[in-house]
Amino acid sequence: MPTTPSHERLVTTAARLFYDRGIASTGVDAVVQAAGLTKPTLYAHFPSKSALVVTVLQQRHECVANELEAWVGGIEDAHARPLGVFSWLADWYSRGGQRGCAFLNAAAELADPEDATRPVVRAEKRWLLDLLTSLCEDGGLSQPSRLGSQLLLLIDGVAGRVVVQGSDAAAEAVDDATRVAALLIDAAGPSA
Repeated sequence: MPTTPSHERLVTTAARLFYDRGIASTGVDAVVQAAGLTKPTLYAHFPSKSALVVTVLQQRHECVANELEAWVGGIEDAHARPLGVFSWLADWYSRGGQRGCAFLNAAAELADPEDATRPVVRAEKRWLLDLLTSLCEDGGLSQPSRLGSQLLLLIDGVAGRVVVQGSDAAAEAVDDATRVAALLIDAAGPSA
């Protein structure tokens, strides 16, 4: 189905509400009211709330992926790109990110392993791990898969800190994660 203004309004509104208030605590009534639309309009575009959540997460992934890939692509020195992810993270948290990672939040809120959102969450985390690993490979670092996994743990740790301590903790958490990432990158050294 081609996107319509109503479809876009529903996705944009749901994205904001799901992130700010939580997916489980935000019903379709709140989404349609905030979007200035009706439930029949919502269900004409999405067969269920789960379908709306999946679309919201897929669009969020596309936006984050495009932004992060452009950010690190603008760093000339391939060796500096893995650490450049953390400068992007600092920028992202300074512009929003008050509730941490939307994908980790979705996984925590929708804990059923069969939930329709789980594949989207897993795909996003797999994409980020693959990106980090690729950046480490391109930067000539040893054990790029292991290092990519370690960097992802730091990124997810920042999100956890923000969820627990609030958005005021983001800057310090990103700074701490960046320092540890730099140590890991330096310790990895060049690949043999």
